[in-house]
Formats: sequence, structure tokens, C-alpha cells
Amino acid sequence: MLTLGWSHTPRGRLLLRRAVARVIRSALRLRSRALPRNAVTSVLVVAPHPDDEAFGCGGTVARLVRDGASAHVVFVTDGSASHPGHPSVTALDIAGRRRAEARVATGILGVDWDRVSFLDAPDGTLARLDGGHARAIEERIAGMLERLAPEVILMPCRRDGSTEHDAAFALVAGALQRAKLMPRIFEFPVWSCWNPLMLLRPMITCRRIWRVDLREVRDVKARAMASYSSQTDPIPPETSPALPLGFASLFLGREEFLFET
Repeated sequence: MLTLGWSHTPRGRLLLRRAVARVIRSALRLRSRALPRNAVTSVLVVAPHPDDEAFGCGGTVARLVRDGASAHVVFVTDGSASHPGHPSVTALDIAGRRRAEARVATGILGVDWDRVSFLDAPDGTLARLDGGHARAIEERIAGMLERLAPEVILMPCRRDGSTEHDAAFALVAGALQRAKLMPRIFEFPVWSCWNPLMLLRPMITCRRIWRVDLREVRDVKARAMASYSSQTDPIPPETSPALPLGFASLFLGREEFLFET
């Protein structure tokens, strides 16, 4: 999508992604407003996979917790599909490893472990769930919403460049209808940071764009991201990590942007 005809090497594509991302982020700074301190008192983070919370909104979560907000995190899938066909590590092994990594990462962000939940939907299936399975997940999320009544839900953008993220957004929308609740929805980009032209739509259409200054918590976010070594480092005998070259570096900027419709 972003080669623009001038480079077909991984490094060339990465350089182009970074250049486009810088332009988009500059435009977002002009379009956004700083999220006020103590603006949020309770938040539920919905992460389709273990690592979305750290990469996409880890700085925001860390700052909210430091400011006294009550924070809960729910992981929708088990993350088991990140290494298909690996010669020595099974999907069950990956799921267990990612749960352990999530425990470390959420702890670094300041979220108590008893406020972290796993729905354990099989990774890679959210976009093709049958009606019964989709309703079951919606009901579990609705139950959490009714119990927690969060002021804000943090979740990946509804068009984030991932079928799993898009499906998770639809499941949460269904759960909100079941729970008859209307919290504020703050959407954060994950895979749309990798394809930054996708951010043009929310930049134009969203009612508000919030900018979260990460200077106080940038190191905290970096450590939480680094907890997901199953995604950022190769698992031998493979020599390439699950995430693309340069992916993690896109999330280590000085701010995070949240889209509110």
C-alpha cells in the first residue's frame, strides 16, 4: 500500500511508513486537544490480543492510573495464532506465554491483576464467529460493563486494518446495546499506525481527537511493550519475529492519540 513504486525492500518500505506517519502525526497534533488531567475516573480497556493494550494505549493507561483512575483490562482472544506452523511451539504454548506476558505488561502499566480478564476466544476467529459464539462473547462483555459501569472504554479503532480488531469493535458495540450503557468511546490506532493513511478517515470524521502527553510515562510504556517478547523477538528456530520490522518503534513517540466519535 505504501511503497509508492520507489522501493520494494523491507527497509525502504519502513522508511516510507515512518515518513508518512510523521506527516500524519503532525496533522493530528494540529487537529487534537490535550486530554485534561483527571478527565477520566474509570476506564475499561478492550484488547483484542495481548499486546494491543501496551502498544496502542499503554501510555494513556499508565497516566490514567497515576492520576487515580480505576482501570480494568479485558483480552478478547488468547493470542494463540501469532506463530502459525511453528516447528516447535504450539498454539497452546503461545497462548500461555502471551497470558504470562500480559500479566507482566499490565502490572507495569499499574493495573492490578485482579482487574485483568481473559475471554479466551481462539485467536484468528473473531471475524467469522457464528451467531451463538458471538452472542456468548457479547454477553460476557455486557456483564463486565454492567458490573464496572466504566466512564470510558478504550479500544482499537473500528477500522484498524485488522479483521480481529474490527470484529472486536462490533462485539463491544453489541455488548453496549445489551447492557444499555453509553460510556464514552476512545479509539486508539494499532495496525492503522502501520498503515498510517488509514488514520486520515478518523482524523477528518471524529468529533474530538485527544492527545495524551507521554513524557512522564514513556519509559513505562516501553517496558510494557518489551514484555511481549513472543511478538517482538524471534522464537527459535525462526529468525524473524511475529511483528514486522520496525513495528514496535512506531509506538514509542511522545504522545498517543485517541479518537472520540
